[in-house]
Amino acid sequence: MEYTVAMAETADPRASASLAALWAAVLLGVAGVAILAAVFVAPLLAGSNGPPFLEGQVPKNSLLYQRSTPRPHGVLHLAGSGSNIPLTRALADAFVARSPDAHIVVFESIGSSGGVMAVYDDVVDLGLISRPLSEREALVGVDAIPYARVPVVVAVNLSVPDTAITTDELADIFAGRKTRWSDGAPITVLQRERGDSGHVAVAKALPAFAAADEAAYREHRWRVVLHDRAMQEALAITPGAVGLLDVGAISLQRLPLRALELDGYAPSEASVQSGRYPFRKIWRSPPSRPRAASPPTSSASPTPTRAGS
Repeated sequence: MEYTVAMAETADPRASASLAALWAAVLLGVAGVAILAAVFVAPLLAGSNGPPFLEGQVPKNSLLYQRSTPRPHGVLHLAGSGSNIPLTRALADAFVARSPDAHIVVFESIGSSGGVMAVYDDVVDLGLISRPLSEREALVGVDAIPYARVPVVVAVNLSVPDTAITTDELADIFAGRKTRWSDGAPITVLQRERGDSGHVAVAKALPAFAAADEAAYREHRWRVVLHDRAMQEALAITPGAVGLLDVGAISLQRLPLRALELDGYAPSEASVQSGRYPFRKIWRSPPSRPRAASPPTSSASPTPTRAGS
């Protein structure tokens, strides 16, 4: 006991000062919390004359404004086939230039089927599809309004010296019978996946191509590219490459590619309208709020991008 008392009596004065400072800091912290509560929490508890969190305005150019549900007046959402996107964004930009209060969001590609599903679920106002509606899609009451007719072109890397091709040569290339360009350089064929709207359009117009294309799938003859943007990039960086693209993707995005003439005809508006250029497809747009209640099947989800970006 005497040892303990002796220690207490000889305690370091600096320890006592540190303890006092600690208590002072605690008291200051408590006082600060009380002041903050009085300034910020009390008015919330007291209530206000209007609904909470609605006193400010969300900027119209924010993603929150554009993606709110229901969407505000003047906001339009579009999503679907990647091949439709370049031209649709150009149309959206032209419309916004004339109507500055409009806000149009063209999402990245989710495919034609994804566009139909997004319309059915009322996620977007307009879907973008580059093929006719399937039987199931038509049965559930989705409508499709044609809005563009687009040539499908034989696109090549700029290293290719050729500027024209025949339909027979196109079929021979995909069949593996024609393997070199006019300068002797090897041909590298890039193929889209089965069901791609461009391949379907060419196969419908050229049975010999349809047979060669299907055989190439079965035999895994060519590299298969799954997305429009990947196809554009692969064609641009691969010497001797050839593949099928929409002409709008090349012209509107100024891609470093060349569209070959086909049987002596360029893919111009006049040759497409006259039927002399045989490869073309119709772009359609299903509007939102279809009639039926049994959904088509899809697992796509859009990623937002402002029109023109």
